[in-house]
Amino acid sequence: MRAWSRDSSGCASSQSMEETKPLPDVSVIIAAYCAEDSIATSIASALAQDVDLEVIVVDDASPDGTAEAAEAVDDPRVRVLRLEDNGGPGVARNSGFAAATGTFIAVLDADDAFRPGRLARCLARGEDADIIIDSITIEETGRPARTLDVAEAAGGPTLDLTDYVRLNSPMARKDTLGYTKPLFRRTFLEANGLHYDPLLRIGEDYLLMAEALACGARCAVVPDAGYVYRRRAGSISARLGVRHIEAMLAADVCFEAHHTLCEEVVEAIAARRSALSDALAFAEAIEQLKARRPVSAAVAVMRRPRSAIHFRYPIGARLHRLFRGGAPEAAAS
Repeated sequence: MRAWSRDSSGCASSQSMEETKPLPDVSVIIAAYCAEDSIATSIASALAQDVDLEVIVVDDASPDGTAEAAEAVDDPRVRVLRLEDNGGPGVARNSGFAAATGTFIAVLDADDAFRPGRLARCLARGEDADIIIDSITIEETGRPARTLDVAEAAGGPTLDLTDYVRLNSPMARKDTLGYTKPLFRRTFLEANGLHYDPLLRIGEDYLLMAEALACGARCAVVPDAGYVYRRRAGSISARLGVRHIEAMLAADVCFEAHHTLCEEVVEAIAARRSALSDALAFAEAIEQLKARRPVSAAVAVMRRPRSAIHFRYPIGARLHRLFRGGAPEAAAS
């Protein structure tokens, strides 16, 4: 198909003789910060997909050579955007979303990877969907790889808001769907004004997905594990501090206030909020223990007695690290 434009005389301009470039099937957004050593591998896993795509790398003001490493990838499908100030993953991804032109948008973290054929499988299953979610493989330092089976968790070929909230209880024994990286139909996001919450540095993926489902998005579930999530010890996604939980609680309150929700969703949100409050009390207790204020730590736990369950981790090893100056860690959802 040719795109034509005409000047005031009605004559076709010579510049309009060029053929219109088709839009890619998928825009892969990679928000990157201090990922100099891993960014090329992540980009390569995206470029190896057998669909028409573009890769937009957003360097979040990295002080290392992340942007240069991304720009060194010799492929016309790759674009690199440099942010002047560090804004966090939400801000960086929003910048990538604004530049995207694909039918679907797929987020890829700068130290993660797509398995071969992942995007083609997702597009085949979710042709009429607004969101496509698949299973993921979790590779964590010091632990064997494991699979988060989304199809089994969802119990069917689709996923609704009730189940998504229910399957995102913070600091649960099992992995939560907040780890997943769904594909979003770009026009659906734009039509509903959806983007990442720039104030969240943990839990931002969960909130965007919940917002989309609350706006009526149709979510297709792909049983295959196509995304490789690499969780490094000490990474921000492996630590859940007081400020992170407070931000997540505030975001959940705003979410509930801005949507008309059915009773089942309200109950699931209440359960999630209760779990977050327990996690907050636990995080406060850990901070007090680190400051060598055991009485204050006990008070924090007494306010939310159920928070004591989070001390199920080997407490001797935890306190040994704690009082030798190590940073307390807790699993985030």
